[in-house]
Amino acid sequence: MKKKLAVGCTFFLWIFGLCHPAAPNLRTIEAVVTDSPPEIDGTLNDLCWQMAAQTGDFIQYGPSPGEPATQATKVFVTFDRNRLYVGFECIKDDMNRLAANSTRRDSRFFSDDYVEVFLDTFLDKRNCYAFALNPLGTQRDRRIINEGANVRRGGSELGSALPWDCDWDGRAAIHADKWTAEFSIPFSELRFPKSQNPSGAWGVNFWRHDESREEEQSWANVGNREYAVSRYGHLTNLPADKLITKRSLEIKPYGAAKPQQLSGQSPEMKADLGLDLRYPFSSMSVDFTINPDFAQIEADPDRVNLTDIPLRFPEKRPFFLEGNEIFQMPVELFYSRRVGDLSGGAKMAGKLGGYNLAVLSAQAGPEDPDEEIEEGRLPLDEYNYSVFRLQRELGRTSSIGFLGVNKQRGGLYDRASGADARFTLPGNIDLNLEYAREWKSGVKSDDLIFAQLLRRTNRFSFDIRYTDIGEHFDLETGFIPRINRRGLFLSTRYTKHYEGLLKRLRGGVRYERLENHAGHRTNEQRGINGSIRIQDFFLWLGPQWYFHVTDERIAYTDKVVRFYAGWSPPKWVSIRNFGSVGIRDDKDTFFIRPEITLRPTSKLSFEIILQRLIEDRELTEWTRRFTVNYQFAQRMYARTTSEFTIENERRIFLLFAYEYRPESIFFIVYNDNRDEEGDTERILFIKISHLFKLGVW
Repeated sequence: MKKKLAVGCTFFLWIFGLCHPAAPNLRTIEAVVTDSPPEIDGTLNDLCWQMAAQTGDFIQYGPSPGEPATQATKVFVTFDRNRLYVGFECIKDDMNRLAANSTRRDSRFFSDDYVEVFLDTFLDKRNCYAFALNPLGTQRDRRIINEGANVRRGGSELGSALPWDCDWDGRAAIHADKWTAEFSIPFSELRFPKSQNPSGAWGVNFWRHDESREEEQSWANVGNREYAVSRYGHLTNLPADKLITKRSLEIKPYGAAKPQQLSGQSPEMKADLGLDLRYPFSSMSVDFTINPDFAQIEADPDRVNLTDIPLRFPEKRPFFLEGNEIFQMPVELFYSRRVGDLSGGAKMAGKLGGYNLAVLSAQAGPEDPDEEIEEGRLPLDEYNYSVFRLQRELGRTSSIGFLGVNKQRGGLYDRASGADARFTLPGNIDLNLEYAREWKSGVKSDDLIFAQLLRRTNRFSFDIRYTDIGEHFDLETGFIPRINRRGLFLSTRYTKHYEGLLKRLRGGVRYERLENHAGHRTNEQRGINGSIRIQDFFLWLGPQWYFHVTDERIAYTDKVVRFYAGWSPPKWVSIRNFGSVGIRDDKDTFFIRPEITLRPTSKLSFEIILQRLIEDRELTEWTRRFTVNYQFAQRMYARTTSEFTIENERRIFLLFAYEYRPESIFFIVYNDNRDEEGDTERILFIKISHLFKLGVW
């Protein structure tokens, strides 16, 4: 016994030691105080920028990691007691290929040039704030936790809270041979310790993306990981105890009028009132909501699912977005989209010392009579959802955590608790572990085990996972793609970047084998894929062989080729097409999903998305989605979406939004929907919400 204990302790110490790789040589910039803050217009013409701290000498994150950037970038940093000011000067010798398309706040800048500032205000070397601007002055802000270790590409971002919003100012300006940008970030919007940390510094990095060269530039040498917060440089000379961080009690009431017309009914007028309240602390925030209204949230698009895993949709509702990233685990025990319409809720999220803490309680509203509930599952209506999350940081980049979740009404409940851990090993490898157990009224309790070795870099990546999800582990508050499965998943990817006409080559392989707890094979897949980017053209191919057994115990062997092609020049147009062809579920299938975006001006865009699925020569899915966006200004825009399906469904959504002051918004929303039976509903929402800030401390 003593020998086993000694071996176990030695192994733990070895793992813990591996989680502390030697720190790289860190760059430093000393901020300069100013008595005359700049006018934020994007031009860098103010006198304070001449007196500000300056730095440059960016290196490439890609395509040639570690090499000097091909285009010069200069950064300026200054501050006063209220705000941090950052300026960028981006030299570009092919300004005719400057990519600037996104005009809506929090766009992903999929094919834009942009610059970004990362701030690790607690100097914990794992979490940071991020603020970005493209050449049109479009803003994006987010928070990144655990060095973005679990960021999911192309879908939800686990480890990065993109929808987080902050009241900051930013502008950009385009010149003949360069473009410039200015950031003005209030200290009151950031969380940081008021007592000076031992080093008297914040972690910082500056980033630039040059789309025409597909070049990523970084001020700090982050190695092979874009979000390597532990390798960020230091921003010094910020007297944290003297910075003004006055925080107000935020009260945001809303009022909405809802004239509506339903099939077979007389027109009627409804009205709603609701309230959101936030009480911020230096490192935490407490939120309350009463009768929240999400009329301005557009419905999820109709999507064809060609896999045996349910589609995962991102959270859009504001109440759940603040601190949502803290709840995330490798296998999600709390997926907020599982919570139905709210009648009220409370939440506390933030950082206490070396802990990330989040607590949530949400009450679902009355039952929707048209809601279909799967057999054996609890309904959504009038249930209370409670979640508790505590995460402890270890060393520079490792962490352990606990999460408990409960869905309950009277004697009916579905609850689970679980622990997870993340360790960073040498070679940019993450070890992710999770164990959870579920208890459900009337059902046998069961557990879940997950282990993963993950390496995600800009050159070579791999993912090795072992998952064991119990036969009865069907947690209704989480996102559990399959139950009664255990087995191994393997994938690798290698990317080679080039300068010139050929931009990128990428290839990968994947293998998965799962069985149920009776020992029978249920899933096995083998696949390879390869992609090429030539200038603005993309092509990806992925042949796949897949054996799977359905819940009805029918076995299928699929043989398909998936493909993606796209053309995205810097301006005016973007064309993409996803698809697959082959045998799926013993049917000859052909699926295509072309997407076309036209941008005749920087403010106006048209999007067309078509989905067409043919099975055994029969058209089974045919969806058309048309969207028009017009950006009057960064905080005033209109959008209309029309969607038509093969079942004769029609969904029309029109939105006009004007944020007349930060977080105070006026909406006009119109919905015109028709279902398969031909029943229609027409609802007009007129809503205004106004943010009051009471008292300061």
